[in-house]
Amino acid sequence: MFWPARSDPQPPAADSLAPPKSSGRWRGWLGVLVSVPVLAVLVAGVFFWNARGPHAPTEIFTGVIYGCERLVPTEEGSGLLHWARIDLTAPGIELYVTPLDPAAVRQGWQYRLRWIRGVVANERLAVATNGMMFTSNSIWPLRLPGDLAKGVETAVAEHVVSHIWEHTYLLWFDDDLTPHLKPSKPPTPAELARARWGIGGQAVWLHAGKVWPGSDRRPDSRTAVAIDEEQKLLFVAVGESISPRLMLQKLADLGAKEGMLLDGGGSTSMAIGAGAEGVSPGVLYGGWRAVATHIGVRARPRGK
Repeated sequence: MFWPARSDPQPPAADSLAPPKSSGRWRGWLGVLVSVPVLAVLVAGVFFWNARGPHAPTEIFTGVIYGCERLVPTEEGSGLLHWARIDLTAPGIELYVTPLDPAAVRQGWQYRLRWIRGVVANERLAVATNGMMFTSNSIWPLRLPGDLAKGVETAVAEHVVSHIWEHTYLLWFDDDLTPHLKPSKPPTPAELARARWGIGGQAVWLHAGKVWPGSDRRPDSRTAVAIDEEQKLLFVAVGESISPRLMLQKLADLGAKEGMLLDGGGSTSMAIGAGAEGVSPGVLYGGWRAVATHIGVRARPRGK
């Protein structure tokens, strides 16, 4: 019934990538020696620039409430937990799930990797997180924007289904933005026919407002989504170091009824878009790894 939470899977086999020519090997090593310190400085700069702190729940856009708390350090986590609750009935709310990239599809892939900062800016999103697990043709550990990628789980964008993977739990939304998430896999043909938007994940350990007692208790960087179908609420959250059990319990405490994990580890990221009220826009956490898919919402500035 449950699919264990994992970090994103390994990239394609090495023999699918063209090896470097031996005559240029020394230049390749020189480039690595020069690039590693530069990348270290850039990553450190991202951490410094994105430094955030606890934040009381605040309506930052019409229908979008953001909050952040510092976890009491335990064996199940520490650091900050960022979350957003989206009222899907609020005027101006629109969903976003990364669509298939036609050029990538023509090359036998599905997406091109993107940083969350660029996605939020280019798609005019109010809030977004990283999406599902993926593989890519990247040769750099950090993975760079533009690299070709495939999603592991199923996704849906404007009624277009990416593919079917038998181990996908699917959070999906119909044309009225009513959310649906069942603890069964894969999504049925009837569900896919109705789904306008959808994102696949693992570990549907929050069901009917209760967290499964056997949920994983090991902390790591995590991304989760959850819903209250009856109230038409969507929850998104990222934690710096938190167990799946604690993450989903925190969402349940906020009112979520059904919830699951998305990709985590180095892929975990969350960002707020321009026009937010009461909080500085930008990347809240993560954002140093380009990923294949994102889920987010567009929303109206407050008072408009």
